[in-house]
Amino acid sequence: MTESEIETLAFGLRLRPGSEAEYRRRHDAIWPEMRTALLEAGILRYEIYLNPADGMLFAFIIRRRENAMDRLPENEIFRRWQAHMADILIPTGGELRIPLELMFVLSAAPDG
Repeated sequence: MTESEIETLAFGLRLRPGSEAEYRRRHDAIWPEMRTALLEAGILRYEIYLNPADGMLFAFIIRRRENAMDRLPENEIFRRWQAHMADILIPTGGELRIPLELMFVLSAAPDG
């Protein structure tokens, strides 16, 4: 896969205080059908980081430029996962789920 065929998406979420272990547990046990739905939507790599000081989650996705992520909300498995996670995430009205602007890249690759 070439660099022009992939893109990176980053966004934030906020975790309810005291839910760190449960959040990790649920993701360690991600449903196989949810994993499949994400991969079939074009996600190649999905990482989530926690700032334990304030419960901020930072998500980093590498996906195919031609992807179907915008159709995930139509997927029953995806909707069930969202409901499954709702009790440990703080609703943000979507303002954190916006793509973040890339500001800097350092790469060991010769062209980057």
